[in-house]
Amino acid sequence: MPIHEIHTTNELNGDTVEVLLNETEGNDWKFSRDLRISYPLNSVWSYSETGIPYLNPEIVLLYKAKNTREKDHQDFMEIKDYLDNEKKQWLRYALELHELSHKWLQFLSF
Repeated sequence: MPIHEIHTTNELNGDTVEVLLNETEGNDWKFSRDLRISYPLNSVWSYSETGIPYLNPEIVLLYKAKNTREKDHQDFMEIKDYLDNEKKQWLRYALELHELSHKWLQFLSF
């Protein structure tokens, strides 16, 4: 740290890989772009039916909130209604701390 991303490219076929590094403090994950924002470490990821771990949508959306592209906004609009109230509340809180005028805030009332 403070390096939070590693990028590499396969020179044979051009495939790229991005590895994101995260910070923790005790049992909390810390948002690297704003360390005031945290989440219980054991709640940052879930597992697919086949056991593949994935970053939970509310965390992914927080990362997508910076320099939001149309694709990111479409992802948010598709996912927002699947977030339970606790996850919506956390995302709203995180955006209010980090991106106070973000357009997604209007959709995160409950």
